[in-house]
Amino acid sequence: MSRLVYRHPGPSLSACTIRVGSNLHVLSMTFGYNRGLTGSAAVIYCDTDRLGSRLKAARGARVIFKDAFRNIAHYSAPLRRFGASAIARLVVLAVGLLAMTAATEPVLQQAAGVWLNACLWCCLAFFAVESAVRARAAFRVGTIGSYFFSPSGLVDMIGVFAVPIALWAGLPPTTAWLFASFWVLKLGQNSPALAQIGRVFVLEAKPLTGVFALFLIILFLSSAAMYAIEREQQPGPFGTLPAALWWAVVTLTTTGYGDAVPLRPLGHLLGAFVMICGIATFGLSTGILATGFAAESRRRNFIQTWDLVSKVPFFQSLDPSAITEITHMLRRLEVPERTAIIRRGKVGDCMYFIAAGEVQVDVKPTPVRLGAGAFFGEIALLGDSVRSANVTTTMPSTLLILDLADFRTLTAHHPDIKRAIDAEAQRRASENQRLREPQRAGGAGLS
Repeated sequence: MSRLVYRHPGPSLSACTIRVGSNLHVLSMTFGYNRGLTGSAAVIYCDTDRLGSRLKAARGARVIFKDAFRNIAHYSAPLRRFGASAIARLVVLAVGLLAMTAATEPVLQQAAGVWLNACLWCCLAFFAVESAVRARAAFRVGTIGSYFFSPSGLVDMIGVFAVPIALWAGLPPTTAWLFASFWVLKLGQNSPALAQIGRVFVLEAKPLTGVFALFLIILFLSSAAMYAIEREQQPGPFGTLPAALWWAVVTLTTTGYGDAVPLRPLGHLLGAFVMICGIATFGLSTGILATGFAAESRRRNFIQTWDLVSKVPFFQSLDPSAITEITHMLRRLEVPERTAIIRRGKVGDCMYFIAAGEVQVDVKPTPVRLGAGAFFGEIALLGDSVRSANVTTTMPSTLLILDLADFRTLTAHHPDIKRAIDAEAQRRASENQRLREPQRAGGAGLS
């Protein structure tokens, strides 16, 4: 048993309320006024043994809960990583769009309407959590304002709030959930390919504007001409200029629904001319976009290859013009772990520079590992064209490939590179010969 004293600073305990928890197991309590001290005092007698056991039990429960939460966090880590991945977003997007499409079928809505609605709400919750995570990350770095007004932020807000606002406005659920079709815009978030296409449209804006202007000129002139030619004989499909404009759009895009067809010979001639112009117009726009896309791909690959080439120690002594020339010759190759690059006995037509990663050359008696900045496969280009060893990656690697024709051009323009490659090839050949001699001597002694 223990004696606890509570001192109240006032003259009496009449204005003081003392709360004693049930865990103290109070046996008795006395109040009194102590003249030797300022204020009143309450003496509390409690069972400290039971109090200690309760406190130990509470601490044990806290430890158990902490361990449980730690175990849950540990075992749910793969699931959380999957939820944050792009694959999970694609899966949820596909499931949500399929559920929205199925909900418009009366038979499916009647048979599994509850499950479809639950699936749609789960997809909406997933996108809401994803948007909240993006907003939180933007808030931490101080770019929350720019995030909300960025294309990615607008897509997130439309995907999360469009359906609830439509339901709140009183639209039928089948109509409100049609706004979930905006989820498909999430395919464009953080997509390098779509960003590259957008850059192509920006760079080729002037040529595309000229093609679009040519399209509009042919469209309006052909519709006015067809209206003047066919309006008396066919007042239905060509009786007004908007009706003739519809025919011009259908014909110029080479769709040809067949709902409006000219009957006069001059109308036939005009129709043939409009179809040819439509093919030419779309051919021009396709050529412009294809050329721009190819140029943008080459530019991006050149920048990435330049960065890799500049980090290879073998090329660091070259001037920028030489590096530019080499960059145009080299091809980049991303190789996963434990992939065979070269096989012994095969004919070699290229050499490799290691921009990142590591490879293992299987030479006897001891395999050799080469890291970033090294090169291999040059012996087949300098002498015998047959590969002399197997080469395999030991980790994901980035290689730069130099073909035989480009190798000869490069060594002709830069003799110092040829001398360096020859010296390294001779050093490797002599080292391999030196390592093989003890093995041969041991084999002769055994024989």
